[in-house]
Amino acid sequence: MPLRNRNYLSDLAGAKDASTKSKYSSLISRLWVLPRAWCVTTSLPAKGVPRHKLAALVRLHLDRLAPFADYGVYACRSADWVHLWFWENQRVRAICDKQGLDFSVLQCAPESVCFPKIRDGAILYRCVEGVEAQLWHSGALLDSAWWPGEIDLATWQAWRPTAAASSGPRSQIAVWPEFLPSTSPRIPNVDNASSLSRPWGRNLLGEPWWRGLTGIRIDMVYVAISCLLLGFAGYLSAQWWSLQRAEIVVEKKIDTLSPRIDPVQSARSNALAQQEWVNQLAKLRNQDGVDQILDSLQPVLQKQDAALREFEYFAGEIRMTVVPINTEIDIVELTKDMEALPRFSNLRLLPDSDSHGMKISGKVRSLTDVAIVDAADRQAATTTTFRNRDQSGKGQ
Repeated sequence: MPLRNRNYLSDLAGAKDASTKSKYSSLISRLWVLPRAWCVTTSLPAKGVPRHKLAALVRLHLDRLAPFADYGVYACRSADWVHLWFWENQRVRAICDKQGLDFSVLQCAPESVCFPKIRDGAILYRCVEGVEAQLWHSGALLDSAWWPGEIDLATWQAWRPTAAASSGPRSQIAVWPEFLPSTSPRIPNVDNASSLSRPWGRNLLGEPWWRGLTGIRIDMVYVAISCLLLGFAGYLSAQWWSLQRAEIVVEKKIDTLSPRIDPVQSARSNALAQQEWVNQLAKLRNQDGVDQILDSLQPVLQKQDAALREFEYFAGEIRMTVVPINTEIDIVELTKDMEALPRFSNLRLLPDSDSHGMKISGKVRSLTDVAIVDAADRQAATTTTFRNRDQSGKGQ
């Protein structure tokens, strides 16, 4: 868990009133650091124990290892060992009652897991109260001890054999310093130390992070919501003003281009109007042509005792289906009669035509073409008549 806004719980113990609470208020319950002087530590072997069974192993031995009747505990694994720090809940509960903190959601961690983690060797840390020694090997904590005051070389030498004897096989792999390590000064503000952004060991018995949401202050929630709404309103306002400025720019461009676009728009409107008139005239012409075509077909259909079932005419092309009324259609006679009509040309029978239904397609001549053909026929007939007269006169 990140140590955001981390504070020592012992700082609240010396407060004279509950006014200190406002200094340490936050949106979500923070992780409070307990002085090493308040804790009693021990270790539990966990070699070969799977990660998901560590918490069950620790709970199995808690009542046997706990030095207090009402205790809190922080347990974390380091290599093949689980280190435990016990403290009295009575002392912590008294501080919570005095400062108005919710003890049920309070999250605590011992000072030992908040100091920087080292790779190998022994190191001394100056705590809030007293001094702590830690022995590390390959990034794992092997052993630790605490003294209420400054220690000398003799005290250090007295601790070494005891720690080595209690560690068993660990004494063969650790590097034991001959001289007293230098004491590190107490870190005044852990928020400014990047190496202390989180405890080096996770509490196996700690509550999930989402349990901290139960400590959310409702007034801070209102403030957060208000800030979000104000930010969103500001964003919408900025977007609105941007759209207004863009609209002004576009309108200026339209005003600048209007003199160039107006002639084009006028020409386009005139072209569309003329096209509409042409379409109307073509429609009327086609309608007249259809009436004339149907009138010319009527005598032929009456002669063959037939009727039109389907009729399509477009742009000089015709397609129709002729069916008999009473008897079958004489395909040959009907074809000859229709070819004799001056308005039709290039007539052809379509597939699936028979005596019960003829499908015919062809072209339709315009009235001008019909007049020219009729004039040519009359001229040809007149020429033939005169030629026959001349031949008969010569014969006499």
